[in-house]
Amino acid sequence: MNNNKSRADISLQESWASNLSNYILLRRQQTQVAYNTIDDNSDTDYGSAKIDKTEDSGLFSALFVMLATHLEEGHTVLTIESAANETPRQGHINGELVTLYVWQQQLLEMLAMPILALIDTQVDSPSEDDATAETSLFVLLETLFNKQSQLWAQLTLSNHEKEVLDKRFDMVTTLYQLLKNSDFESFVQSLHKHTLFADVDTNTQCNTNKNSLSKSNQPIIYQLINNQEADEQNTSITFWLHRAWQAEFNLAKNINNILNQQVSPLQIAIPENLHEHQVKAINVTNNNAFSIITGGPGTGKTYTVAQLVIALQQAAESRDGEHKSIRFSTDSASLALAAPTGKAAQRMQESLQAALDAAGVELQLQEAKTIHRLLGIGRTGRPRYDAHNPLGEDIIIVDEASMLGVELANYLVSAVKPGARLILLGDANQLAAVDAGAVLADLCRIPLLQSIHAELTESRRFTADSGIGKLAYQINKTETDTQVIWQLLNQDDALSFQYVNNVNTLQTEVLQNSKTKNSLSNNKIVSELILNYQTYLNNVKTLLESPIEKSMPETVKNTIASLMKIFNQFRILTAGHNSEWGDHYINNILTQWHLAELKLPLGQNTWFHGRPVMVLQNNYELGLFNGDIGFCLQTSDERSRLEVFFENKTQGIAVNLLNEEVIATAYAMTIHKSQGSEFDHVAITFDNSHARLLSKELIYTAVTRAKEKVTIYSTKHAFEKAVQTPTERHTGLALQF
Repeated sequence: MNNNKSRADISLQESWASNLSNYILLRRQQTQVAYNTIDDNSDTDYGSAKIDKTEDSGLFSALFVMLATHLEEGHTVLTIESAANETPRQGHINGELVTLYVWQQQLLEMLAMPILALIDTQVDSPSEDDATAETSLFVLLETLFNKQSQLWAQLTLSNHEKEVLDKRFDMVTTLYQLLKNSDFESFVQSLHKHTLFADVDTNTQCNTNKNSLSKSNQPIIYQLINNQEADEQNTSITFWLHRAWQAEFNLAKNINNILNQQVSPLQIAIPENLHEHQVKAINVTNNNAFSIITGGPGTGKTYTVAQLVIALQQAAESRDGEHKSIRFSTDSASLALAAPTGKAAQRMQESLQAALDAAGVELQLQEAKTIHRLLGIGRTGRPRYDAHNPLGEDIIIVDEASMLGVELANYLVSAVKPGARLILLGDANQLAAVDAGAVLADLCRIPLLQSIHAELTESRRFTADSGIGKLAYQINKTETDTQVIWQLLNQDDALSFQYVNNVNTLQTEVLQNSKTKNSLSNNKIVSELILNYQTYLNNVKTLLESPIEKSMPETVKNTIASLMKIFNQFRILTAGHNSEWGDHYINNILTQWHLAELKLPLGQNTWFHGRPVMVLQNNYELGLFNGDIGFCLQTSDERSRLEVFFENKTQGIAVNLLNEEVIATAYAMTIHKSQGSEFDHVAITFDNSHARLLSKELIYTAVTRAKEKVTIYSTKHAFEKAVQTPTERHTGLALQF
């Protein structure tokens, strides 16, 4: 366990979650005092809140911090479950025989884990052969309660870190006192009595409308669910922070509102070359105000939607009584194209335009936008367009919907005008959003929405013989067969696996055959990665000798388009930022190579001729969006200054206008940042140090960014862990339908 990481986790959580819960408790106490001062003779039992009871306040603080931690990890809910016939565990803590059920152990472990991670290397594991994780928790808690001061002294802590640990320790102690030797029913009753918790079911019974919870001031919402499975009855409690519950509740409500809207089907001439799944998808989007089309790369999601766009154009032409090219725009209130990132939006527009051109349709599409830009979300984080000021478009098509978090999805559906169509496109097997929630995957599993969901399975990019397609399929299987995956990597010409030396390890792994070469030195691998960018660097060198002519806009545009095509022939995708296989380290290595090859000054300036960069944050003033790729180039003007040129733009941006904190060198990027992009050849790098980030969705997303070739640089252990670890996002969206 990485002690520095654990301490960072604690500091991050405590920086706002613990402080905010303390603030809420303080305000609650101040309100209580104010009420009692105003009306000392009141019969109302304000004192029933028991604000001075440590356990009462401790329960709220503990769950608030746990929910905040879950939210940072992408989960919108925390769920615990109690089985009617469950046998509790017993163990000795502080000389007392203590009984804890599984759900109690889970809560204590979640809250205490950052501290336990710091001390678990100093605690002897139980010697019994049948020792379990639960038994280990008793041992760790015993050690924590008895040796707190000693454990703190063994760690090099700043005063702030010690204060943070003390706060977390007090929280764990209070929760432990509340839970030990109690049962599920007592826990539920303590929630019912607590004024900072709101019960969804009780609220519904009293008000006949869950929407009244929106106006409640309880920071935590919970819902009890009784499940009868065979002869066993389980009871679970799902908790939300109020804001997360509100976002999921509103999202479900708005989707239901759209579903209930009637739309007039368009006359669509379905091409004969479409397969049955595409025909179903066209009919679903044509006949419903809300629809979802999912499928892997090359399954025809964009082409299918193009048929609806063509029909929309024909309907507009018929309405106008003349046949002419139509430019869809906000003003004409016809079509909006959007995606979560600028790069994904650009690719969507290009794909849709190509599909229209291939069909011989003379139609110039409006520029696709990021969802933030479409909704007018600026610095305040609030959208300009919402239920009271809806978007004017009749059809809104959103690509890469797997990247939608619950709050952004809620803003989007809220802004759809009555009678308009909303179409979500995406690959449900890709990575979930960076923000909390897994909206696309959730919606695809909800029974009520099955009739408006069409899944495309036949890929035209990856044929039956495609190694990339086969690898993606194997990774996606519920039960991953690593033996089959290794066979694919060893036998298919489009795939290869290179073993790397793990960080802090001198050992190399023994290879099974001749195709997967043993890299005795990580430097050798870096040399291989560099070689793939040689063509790009040669072109950059040419532009150094013959600088770009700013006075010729079309030439600038064509030059950047050509350079982008060359740059996109290869890309390094990393699991994370850190370690020598993270994008930060690899970009530093490639930067040094770049500067040396072009004989540029070393280390004097972060900006240099030929530097490929990626935008990390939307900049509406400059028209730049998260994920945009550009090139820093020397210009031909008399000062030979450096400017950054982006695709489809005819003018550069001076480097002094770009904040280095929201710009990154783009030879290597994280897999998360690659969503919505395509490259001819993809190199995927990670090792054991990235264990917490690895999942089959991560590897699937990386693999499917490639069109022709995939090379994986990893350890055997890390790779097998990744393809066997599905991402689990705990969400409550399904409970709202």
